[in-house]
Amino acid sequence: MTGMTRGYTDSTRTWAIHTYKQTRDQYRSRLECCAAIAADVGAHTNTVVRWVNDELGRPRVVSEEDLPQRVRDLESEVRRLRQANRELSERISLGI
Repeated sequence: MTGMTRGYTDSTRTWAIHTYKQTRDQYRSRLECCAAIAADVGAHTNTVVRWVNDELGRPRVVSEEDLPQRVRDLESEVRRLRQANRELSERISLGI
């Protein structure tokens, strides 16, 4: 996929990283900033987090200010995955 990262153009990725650098101080956490950018480009928050981490490096530790949001996001992801698992299990049991 030349010029694209899993369906997103290089210019989208570049814009997202530039926007992160310009707006990070307006958010309580790296994750909150990435979530706002992800909503703008129609990407999953983790996609934008990965782009930012690739460009700027991973944060060494989750900061105290980032921790509550990180926990909420992980709890949400667990709920989503459990729901998907239930749906798949139901489909398997019904032979669909």
